[in-house]
Amino acid sequence: MKDRNQELTPMLAQYHYFKNEYSDCLLFFRLGDFYELFYEDAVVGSKELNLVLTSRPAGKGRERIPMCGVPYHSADNYIKRLVQRGFKIAICEQVEDASQAKSIVKREVVRVITPGTYFEKDTAGFACIYRKGKFYYLAYLNLSIGDFVGARVKTEELLDFLSKFNIKELLIKEGEEPPSAVIKTLSVFITKLDDEFFEEGVELLRKAFDIHSARALGFDEEEFLIPLGAAYRYAKLTQKGFTPFIKKPKPFQDEGFVRIDLKVRRGLELLESIEGRKDHSLFGVLDMTLTGMGRRRLKFHILNPFRNVDRISKVQEAVEELVQNREKRCRLREILSGMADLERLVSRISANMATPRDILHLKNTLYKVEDLREEIGSLGSGLFKDMVVNLESLKSIADEIDRVLVDEPPIHVKEGGLIKAGVDGFLDELRFVRDNTRKLLKEYEKKLRKETGISSLKVGYNKVMGYYIEVTKPNLKYVPEHFRRRQTLTNAERFITEELSRLEEKILSAQSRINDIEYELFVQLREKINGELEKVGRNAQIVGEIDYIQALAEVADKKGWVKPEVNDEFCIEIEEGKHPVIEAFTRSYVPNDTFINEESFIHLITGPNMAGKSSYIRQVALIVLLAHMGSFVPAKRAKIGSVDAIYTRIGSGDILALGVSTFMNEMLDVASMLLNATDRSLIILDEIGRGTSTYDGIAITKALTEFISRRIGARTLLATHFLELTELEGKVRGVKNYHMAVSEEGSGVVFLYTLLPGKAEGSFGIEVARMAGLPEELINRAKEILLSFEDKSLPLLEETFKRSEKSITEAELDAIIEDVLSIDVANTTPLQALLKLAELKEKIIRVREGR
Repeated sequence: MKDRNQELTPMLAQYHYFKNEYSDCLLFFRLGDFYELFYEDAVVGSKELNLVLTSRPAGKGRERIPMCGVPYHSADNYIKRLVQRGFKIAICEQVEDASQAKSIVKREVVRVITPGTYFEKDTAGFACIYRKGKFYYLAYLNLSIGDFVGARVKTEELLDFLSKFNIKELLIKEGEEPPSAVIKTLSVFITKLDDEFFEEGVELLRKAFDIHSARALGFDEEEFLIPLGAAYRYAKLTQKGFTPFIKKPKPFQDEGFVRIDLKVRRGLELLESIEGRKDHSLFGVLDMTLTGMGRRRLKFHILNPFRNVDRISKVQEAVEELVQNREKRCRLREILSGMADLERLVSRISANMATPRDILHLKNTLYKVEDLREEIGSLGSGLFKDMVVNLESLKSIADEIDRVLVDEPPIHVKEGGLIKAGVDGFLDELRFVRDNTRKLLKEYEKKLRKETGISSLKVGYNKVMGYYIEVTKPNLKYVPEHFRRRQTLTNAERFITEELSRLEEKILSAQSRINDIEYELFVQLREKINGELEKVGRNAQIVGEIDYIQALAEVADKKGWVKPEVNDEFCIEIEEGKHPVIEAFTRSYVPNDTFINEESFIHLITGPNMAGKSSYIRQVALIVLLAHMGSFVPAKRAKIGSVDAIYTRIGSGDILALGVSTFMNEMLDVASMLLNATDRSLIILDEIGRGTSTYDGIAITKALTEFISRRIGARTLLATHFLELTELEGKVRGVKNYHMAVSEEGSGVVFLYTLLPGKAEGSFGIEVARMAGLPEELINRAKEILLSFEDKSLPLLEETFKRSEKSITEAELDAIIEDVLSIDVANTTPLQALLKLAELKEKIIRVREGR
């Protein structure tokens, strides 16, 4: 049977070969000045990019096939749009000059762009996970800045860990599925790889970094190499010759930071608000950074505050020095404001993707690093002194760039106009020829007239013959022997000489040869820079740290924040504290105090909706977090005992896409919190139990408060509508009542937003409804219904508390808790979980009834 590809045009036969190799990608097939898409790819491209869908003949006797295309010089924007929507792109380039091709132009796929590897347009990265038992071993690789880290987490910790990074793609073994919460919450693109890919990745990683075991990289188990190797191989396989500089993989040092999980990130609106606005987040308030390195450092430490008190003190000392020295801070900001993103430049240069202007930005930034080094050299804090020692001088590279590259280079490397005069003698000669063609020809003509004595001799040019020497017939007897006849005219003869041929070659090929030489010199310069990129990367990290510190100082000075005392005590003392985000957008913000110690570490905060309970408890958490970042805080005075983690249960953080009810979400969060919190943690609870019946909610919250007091001992702020819980003060260790004050004026209430000791007098829910504009008839009826409920509910609530207080002994409760803690959550099916829940419920009923 005749091969069907033989019926195709040679170009389409070539296309089919590459499309079969990269069937999961949209193939960008280079044809001259365009990347073309064919067949189904063209239909997708037309729809996603709003391109005109055309067609072309596929070959003899074949139907026309769909096609569309984009100009190669503007393809990046089209590729970015496709990648953001989850498509993979295979770039198939022409790798030989079409004018020199003997048949079909040779092409190769030079790069595969995926959502996690499009480093030049995004700072996102990708992760690779490998499951073994109860643990996930994982690798995170960000090609835009070269970060490469590995970690091991429990199954239930995977989502929180991955959420720390900007992940767009997840690599996983064929036949396995990541937890559904990861897919639905992070919206990552999943790529599945076979076992062989993982095995070969380990060997590739060993060779690349010259290691024999995981311990050489700081890991304590060989299993870490499996996801690290797969991630490294994926980068090399997709990026091919465009693979940027990748740092040596290292363990993620989670133990050095306060634990901040996804619920805290969302509930406290750390990086963006519930509405998705960055300016209404903690990051938006703190972002006084001036470089990409500093901005990433700020985001990192918002999600990973320092745990070590000595480290916090060093950062505070540096921040304080810049707060007090405004002139020095302004000078640092002036230097930083003109800096390029060194980390991203390292990736572009090492991937051979840097433009001449990228190299120019590198030069200017390296000179600014010298200025930065000089400025911080006069500062006294220990952190700045360390930076001066560790900042390496790269002035020699900057000087080399300055010597070679023109001050205003073009965008593209093959346009010419890159290299300064005096760098290369032959290049200068070619430029002289190009720029002085007329003058050179006149001088040659003058020379020939003198040598031959023919005063009418002319040097001319036409498109057919090129350059020639023209002599009239009466003077032919004076023509030298080395003149070669080219053409005979009626009144004259035209000649050529070896010297004129050489001159002609120089003139006609000057520009293309200039471009070639300039490109070679540019590549040589880039290779010299490549040799110093590790140093550039290390400097970039220090520049980011300087930017981070000056940003904290700028915020502190502009907002009048104070330096908190951070120590290892148990206390949290805040005088006139404010919510850092609300304060930024509210002219008159009412400050509040917080005093937590070993006698009073669980604060029950009551009060009506809109009175400020939720804002207050978030405010305390944010002030504690800021203090652990080394930042100043919005308060008159603050003394913060260090924490190992911040836990929150705030309804706005629910992951509704998981198909789990709000109450179940709440209970899952609380369960995770109780398993992991310690007496060094800070717990923030907002309206626990509101997703179920009132009695259940009260019972659960009461039991939870008792458990935190007796079992954990963590500093806790609990905002609640359940006024019945205020009876716990004096009965449960550490519990103290507070309320948000209101003032009753006439038939309404005024919120004072002030925290006072004691319990609230009521929830004032109906008054809040009145303020919202509900009809008066509805308000009056609600009051009647409320009175009838209050008469009936009080005896029931009292009975509930009495039963719960006398029915379960501490030993019986301990046995039930141990039973719960013994459950292997990671390996329990939904059916097993329901059966276990029924068993526990029956056990509790028997204990209460004394059976």
